[in-house]
Amino acid sequence: MLSRRTVGYIEGIVSIIVNTILFIIKYSAGITYNSIAVITESIHTLSDSLTSAVVVISFWIAYKPPDEEHPFGHGRAESVGAIVVGTLLAVTAYELLNESVRRYLSSESMMFNWVLIVVLLLSAIVKELLARWSLRLGIKYDSKALVGDAWHHRSDAILSVLVCLGILLSSYYWWVDSVLGMIVSTLIMFIAIKLVINTSKDIMGYKLPSKLEVEIKNLISSISKDISDIHHIHIHKYGEHTEITLHIRLPPNMRLSEAHKIASKVEEELKSRYGWEVTVHIEPTKE
Repeated sequence: MLSRRTVGYIEGIVSIIVNTILFIIKYSAGITYNSIAVITESIHTLSDSLTSAVVVISFWIAYKPPDEEHPFGHGRAESVGAIVVGTLLAVTAYELLNESVRRYLSSESMMFNWVLIVVLLLSAIVKELLARWSLRLGIKYDSKALVGDAWHHRSDAILSVLVCLGILLSSYYWWVDSVLGMIVSTLIMFIAIKLVINTSKDIMGYKLPSKLEVEIKNLISSISKDISDIHHIHIHKYGEHTEITLHIRLPPNMRLSEAHKIASKVEEELKSRYGWEVTVHIEPTKE
């Protein structure tokens, strides 16, 4: 199986190449048939290359080895990249919403042309396939940056379809692409905001989900009957590297060597089960 870093590079580079080719095709068609809508859509496709470049750069930084200033490595660069991608996705959604409202208010329709329709449908199919591929990789390798890039591809595919519908139905329903554009842009904006919020948790640190917290507490409690009051369980992600800190209470009269042995056992068990680097803080049981 390919490494996570290699997958990030491949997804980003393939996306840049595909977006550039589609830009050339759509821009040429827009210029040839004097379609401002298609020219604008082609520029949106080219802008997706910037998003994919952000993915490549974030993966490159994320996998740099730890140094004196970054003892836990540079893994959070990927999270920063995902936030940038999410922000760019939100900007794309805003621009689509703004353009849809403008077209609706001006009752703007598009000129019918079969060549433009074929070009737009081809672009939509390619970008949707690219989106599904990127999304599958993002889920498989737990990468929010790749998930965000996937939604950029999908937003471009949707925009191509909307422009295509506008050309096809302009003679009957001039408003169809504008109204659909408003609905879709709102959905994309919601996805972008959710992506940014969820990724921010990885940088700020967060409380574990209740189900996982109960599971961890049960595992720790089974290690020693002397352990009590397991609390302050916090997780900190650095890309693939995950640090978890927690507090446990042990009897105040327990020998230091025995307490250390129990704490080490807790760390070993959690690392074995979840692959985390664990730090256990010991406190005396309350009198």
